[in-house]
Amino acid sequence: MKTRKVGFIGLGSMGKAMATNIARAGYPLTVFDVRKEPLAEMEKLGARVAKSARKVGEESDTVIVMVLDFQQVKEAVLPPEGALGGMRKGTTLIITSTITPQNVTEVESVAREHGISVIDSPVSGGRLRAEDASLALMVGGEDAVVKENEDVLKAVGSNVFHVGKVGQGQAMKMVNQILVSANIVSVAEAMVMAEKLGINLQTVYDVITRSSGTSEVLQRMGPSMIARDFVPKVTVDILIKDTGIIMDTVRALEIPLPVSSTVYQIYRMARARGLGQKDAISVFQLLEEFAGL
Repeated sequence: MKTRKVGFIGLGSMGKAMATNIARAGYPLTVFDVRKEPLAEMEKLGARVAKSARKVGEESDTVIVMVLDFQQVKEAVLPPEGALGGMRKGTTLIITSTITPQNVTEVESVAREHGISVIDSPVSGGRLRAEDASLALMVGGEDAVVKENEDVLKAVGSNVFHVGKVGQGQAMKMVNQILVSANIVSVAEAMVMAEKLGINLQTVYDVITRSSGTSEVLQRMGPSMIARDFVPKVTVDILIKDTGIIMDTVRALEIPLPVSSTVYQIYRMARARGLGQKDAISVFQLLEEFAGL
């Protein structure tokens, strides 16, 4: 059993998988979520269930937060009722949610007043890689704090990259999401064109995954697209949130990102068609509709 006591707030599909791996790595674990079902599952794995986010803070050396957006981050961490309200001086808060660098800085300024360190560590890889602890973690934080929590981070994902100071993890995640969000749309467009040309989609997959047009998105998501399996792993709504962060940053930096702007609007159109809670690859259905398929 490890000695560092870890708290985890947010047990959605990603968070529950991440917390499960922390428990399996031997860390004393305290968890909190607003829903009872994942708490019961974690309790069976030996985790302690806290009655509030603040209680998680009181019982932990390191608190990890994995919730949907900045509003939920604030509810989970800000004093008096959030984790920071209960955390001791010298402990660490790790934010794995995807928010903006400015959001992280806002939380970090509050934490600093309480003598608490912050690491921002958004993740990439989706639910399946969360389950097998092979996520990529894009870590921003002070060298000593990151080093102190390195083993905890590695329990969550085998690919841990310390990319810079607090906030730089979120900046790197934006760069990643530019590529991921556009690649999903590109794969969907390619599949639609192939359909129009009468090419079997499995043949497209077999050929392109061995050609220069391949990508991890095609390799991982292509089979689901071909099978028309739109059960959500990463939803359209989540990618709207992520690409919305990119658009806000583009405006602040006053730089043109025309492809990303178009991609953002495509996901918004998908949500307008009722696909918000479907998997992000359901943009394939939207583009099929546009193509008259």
